[in-house]
Amino acid sequence: MSEIGAEPLAEITPATAAPGAQGFPELLGNGLALWCGRIGAVALAIIVAINGANVIGRYFLASPLPWAEELMLYLMIFVVFIGAAIATWRGAHIGIDALVIRLPLALQRLVHIAMSLLAIAILLTIAYAGYTTVSMLYAFDQRSDALEWPMWIPQSFVVGGLTLSAVLIALRFFVRTKPVH
Repeated sequence: MSEIGAEPLAEITPATAAPGAQGFPELLGNGLALWCGRIGAVALAIIVAINGANVIGRYFLASPLPWAEELMLYLMIFVVFIGAAIATWRGAHIGIDALVIRLPLALQRLVHIAMSLLAIAILLTIAYAGYTTVSMLYAFDQRSDALEWPMWIPQSFVVGGLTLSAVLIALRFFVRTKPVH
């Protein structure tokens, strides 16, 4: 077992990027990954704050927050899918390529391209099916139990995360000689 894409891409920040050193796809991918990480960190901090407030409310004030579990669950779903997009960009996910690494280099490249295209197709197909579900939830105005939030909001985290992962795989096509699959 090895990481797909061999070594992860180095993250480029405005402070370390030389003007014109990286192409647009790499800058865009690094920027998306950076902002996804920041947004995910804020979401995790909110989860911790809500959980802390709920513990205080439950054990010290005998009044837990009735919506806390639901919101923490929705935020965790958000964090998982935004984190999956970051892992996709950085090549930090697990891949099994025991057979592929034994192929000649040219064939390895073809297999990685085919696997990347297949991954993009699968992700976008699932995202489209999810989009259909999100559209129906929006049309029916279905709401959550505790928060009374429209259910299309947390469901859209899945669609957005899958679509973002597909976009980042496509961007890696232009950045790496060995695309992620």
